[in-house]
Amino acid sequence: MGDWLFIVRPADTADGEPSTKDRYLELAETAPRREWCLSRRRRVAAGDRLWIYFASPVREIAAVAAIEGEPRAAPENPRQPWKFPAALLPDATRRLHRDPVPLRALSNRHPQGVTRVKDEDLPLLLRHAGL
Repeated sequence: MGDWLFIVRPADTADGEPSTKDRYLELAETAPRREWCLSRRRRVAAGDRLWIYFASPVREIAAVAAIEGEPRAAPENPRQPWKFPAALLPDATRRLHRDPVPLRALSNRHPQGVTRVKDEDLPLLLRHAGL
């Protein structure tokens, strides 16, 4: 099992709405399964977790999803030519929403794109998510 940090910005949209931690909590409770996009092929795999990092202005991890399938080509979007299915975990996302992990608490304080969670950061994320 792998753990990945997935960065979203307020300007990104989740079903036409700004990507905020409140919106992701709502999605976790009402429509947790969705397609996620990547700009480059990563080694994400079914069973891995996505830790959702909300960039400026909040700078915190406040949601988590379980990857349900391998990335597949999505040529209709040249900026993000890969897609994969994942489902937000409602209970863990609820806990992270109430008690998010601030970026300053992580060893990787300058995440770029989709990157692996560092081993030393995983216990903190798991504890905040109740996993």
